[in-house]
Amino acid sequence: METWILYGVIAALLFGTYVVVSKVVTSEKYFGLNIHAAVFLMLIGIAIVFLLYSFSGGVPKLANNPTTLALAILAGVLWAAGMIITYIALNSGADVTRLTPVYNTNTLVAVTLGIILLGELPGSTEKIKVIVGAILIVIGGILVSV
Repeated sequence: METWILYGVIAALLFGTYVVVSKVVTSEKYFGLNIHAAVFLMLIGIAIVFLLYSFSGGVPKLANNPTTLALAILAGVLWAAGMIITYIALNSGADVTRLTPVYNTNTLVAVTLGIILLGELPGSTEKIKVIVGAILIVIGGILVSV
């Protein structure tokens, strides 16, 4: 098995667990923590993990290219905004079992942008797999949201 597959599985486990913990923290059914406080506490957790990882190899050397810096910051802004929107959805009463498949249609966005912007067009045998996978994702999102 390739290493990136293992990392992908570990990330899936972490993200899957994250959303359940987030629901418990923000939902009135459980702890009902104010959404602003929940986001602030999430920020502390993120900062701890990111700082530990960033400095685990010594002081990180930042790129001196403004475009690289801006795009790296944009990636963080997009991810953080998505996480906050997820918290808001959970706080407004969304079920984890219905919300998660809907926001995980982000796979379609990533695949589409990967093909269009990065030129990562799958090979002929992989095209069918990507198309079938995309169709199944859309069907799953529709099924759980109606």
